[in-house]
Amino acid sequence: MIARSLSPILILDLLLAGPVLIVSSFSPTLHISNRLFTAHQHRSASRLFSTTESDSEVKTSSDDDDHSHDDEVLKRGILAGLEQFADEFVDAEVLESAAKAQSPPPTAELDVDLVDADFVLVGGKSAMEKDEALKMISSELSIWKNLRKKPLKAETGLPLGIILQRTWDTVEDVWAHVRRIPFEKGWVELSEEAEVTRKTVVVLGSGWAAHALMKVSDCQKLRLIVVSPSNHFVFTPMLASAAVGTVEYRSMTEAVRAANPMIDQYIEGKAEHVNVKEKYVEVKLNSLLDELREGDPPTIRVDYDHLVVSVGSRVDDRGVPGADKALRLKTCDDARKLRTAVGECLEYASRPDVRGSSPEHVEERTKRATFLIVGGGTGVELAGELHDLFVDVAKEHGTYPNLIGNTKVILAHGGPDLVPQFDEPLRKEALRSLKDKGIEVILNTRVTEVGDGFARLSTKKKDPTTGELRSDQREETVLPLGLTVKYQREETMLPLGLTVWCAGTAPVPFVNELLSQLSPEARYQDGRVKVDQWMRAPVNDTALLGSVIVLGDAAAYDEGDGELLPATAQVAGQAGAYVARILSRGFDLETTPPLLPCIDPDLQDTCDVFYDPQLTRWLQFRGLDFSPPFKFLNLGMLAYTGGGEALSQVQIGDVPLLSIGGSVSYLLWRSVYLMKQVATRNRVLVTFDWWKSQLFGRDITRL
Repeated sequence: MIARSLSPILILDLLLAGPVLIVSSFSPTLHISNRLFTAHQHRSASRLFSTTESDSEVKTSSDDDDHSHDDEVLKRGILAGLEQFADEFVDAEVLESAAKAQSPPPTAELDVDLVDADFVLVGGKSAMEKDEALKMISSELSIWKNLRKKPLKAETGLPLGIILQRTWDTVEDVWAHVRRIPFEKGWVELSEEAEVTRKTVVVLGSGWAAHALMKVSDCQKLRLIVVSPSNHFVFTPMLASAAVGTVEYRSMTEAVRAANPMIDQYIEGKAEHVNVKEKYVEVKLNSLLDELREGDPPTIRVDYDHLVVSVGSRVDDRGVPGADKALRLKTCDDARKLRTAVGECLEYASRPDVRGSSPEHVEERTKRATFLIVGGGTGVELAGELHDLFVDVAKEHGTYPNLIGNTKVILAHGGPDLVPQFDEPLRKEALRSLKDKGIEVILNTRVTEVGDGFARLSTKKKDPTTGELRSDQREETVLPLGLTVKYQREETMLPLGLTVWCAGTAPVPFVNELLSQLSPEARYQDGRVKVDQWMRAPVNDTALLGSVIVLGDAAAYDEGDGELLPATAQVAGQAGAYVARILSRGFDLETTPPLLPCIDPDLQDTCDVFYDPQLTRWLQFRGLDFSPPFKFLNLGMLAYTGGGEALSQVQIGDVPLLSIGGSVSYLLWRSVYLMKQVATRNRVLVTFDWWKSQLFGRDITRL
C-alpha cells in the first residue's frame, strides 16, 4: 500500500495488475448497480414523499380496486421523487422500468438487512408488502440506517481519467530526470540569472511526502532547501522487519542528499518557529560531535517563497501513565532501540537465576520473555515479525533453546477488528492467522497503565451466552451519533518484559506553532492543518495564499466527499509528487484554481527566465490551463502476519482487483515491497538481507 514518488514504477504496477484487471472485468461484481444514498439525501426524499402523501390523500381500502389505486399512486409518488433527485441519486430509468415490470432492480449484495423505509405512505403499507419492486426501492433509499458510521460508497468504476493523467505525469517525470543528468554530472551549469530568480522552496521533513517531492521536483526551476533532523528517508513498512533483524536499517533507507543530487541545500535540524507573514522559518541545528564540541548549536533563519510542511506525526500516548516509557516504531532509531531491547529481554530471560524447571522459574522466565504490542494496525506486522524471530531462535540447537515454550507475544487492540482499514474478510483472516501462530490477541481492550514489568488492561466484557458486549446503561449526549453506550469492563494486570506502543498518532509541536499564524479555519478538530484541494493552508492574507503547503500526517485533506484521506504513506507519497509538479510547472498558487503562467501571448515578454513555451503548450494540450486538484489513487494495502503469510488487498481506485491472505499473498507482499524500494541499491540490499536471514538466521547481536 505504499506509493512511490518515482512515477515510472506506477506504470510497472499497472502492467503487473493488467492481467488481473482483464480477468476481473468479466466478473459481475464489477457491474454492480449503484444505488446507495447519504443520510442527507434520505431526509430530502423523506420530505418529498411526506408531501406526496399529503397531496395525494391516499386512504387504504379492503377492495382490490382501492389497493390497485394505492399501488399506482404509491409508485407514481416514489418515481416522482426519484426523478426529482435523479442527478444526485441513480439512473431513474432503470428503477422506473423495474417498477413497471414489478421486478427488483439489480443491486449490490450487501452484508446488511434490508428494511422498509420509514417515509412510505401510511395507506400504502399493504401495497409495499405485496409489491417487490416498491419494497426494493424503499429499502435502497433507507439502507444507510443499517450502516454503523457512514454510508457505503457506490462503485464508480475504474478512474480512467486519473490513470491517464498519472501516465502523462510519468512521461513528464522521466523527461525531467533525463534533462537533469547533464546538471548532475557537471556538464552544464545553471546561468547566473537562473540561480538568482529560482523560487526558494523550503521542505520541512524527510518522510514520504518530502521524499516524493524531492524526487520529482525540477531543481532547474526550484531552489530546494530541505530541513530535517533525520538525514535520510526510511521505508517505514519494513521497520518491523528491521526491529527483529530480518533486514538491516541501511538497506531500506536513502540519504536526503542522494534522493536528488540537485538539492540546493540540506540542513540537519528542526524547525521551531515560523513567520508566515515575513516568509521565514527558524531552525535549531542538530547537536553534532557532542564529545568534541562544547556549547549549544545555533538557531538560523531560512527564508522561503514556498514552505512545504511535511513534519509527520508523533505517537499519541496521552492519558496513559507510563506509556511514554514504552518503545515506539516510527523511525530507524525506534527500530534500533527495539531490536536492542528484544535481545536484552531474551538474555534477561536466559539468566541463571531463572533457568530451573520449577513453576516459579518457568513463570518468571515467561514473564521476562512476554512482549505486549499496543495497537492492531502496524502492531499486526510487528507481532508477526516477533513470532518469526522466536521460532528462529527459541528451538532445539537454536540460540535460546532454554526459552522453548516461554516466549509470548500479546497484541492488544482497542477496536473489535484488527487492521480496520482492510475489508472484513481480511480482518478476520488477520485474526485467524495470528491466533494460529499462538499469538494472543485481545480485542476491545485499552491499556490504562504501563509500569516496570507490567501493564494494566481494561477489556470490554462479553455476554457468555450471546457473545455480545455487555453495556451498563445508555445516556443522552450531544455527540453526532446521539447515544453513548457504557460497557462493562474487566480490569487485569499483565506481567511482561517489554511494551511496544503502536497505537494512535498526534501532531508534532511545530504544527501548533504554524496554526497559530494561519486562518482560524485551518485548525482541524484533531489538531492537524486543514488544506484545500491544492494542498494549500488557509492564510489570513490572500496575497500569501500558496506560500504554505502542508502534506502527509500534518494535513487534513478532504477530496470533496466529506471524508478525510487517511494518514498513510501512499497518500503522502502521491501528494508530495503532486505538489512537486505544480511547483515545477510554475502554476500561480495565489489564484483559485492555480493558473498556468504566460498563457496569454501578449504577456509572454513579461515572463521570467524559467518560462518554457514547449512545456506550456504541452500542458495546454493536456487541458491543464488550470491546475487540477489533488486526487488520490488508491492502489490497495498489504500487511505481513508472520509465518510466511500476509494480507493483500489490491485495487485501483474503488475497483477491487484482488483480496487474498496466506502464503500466496506473502509472495505478493515481498514482491511489491521489493519493487517499491526507492533505488536499485535498496532492492539489491533488501534481497540480500532476505536470503541471508533465510540461510543463516536473524542476527541477534547488540551493538
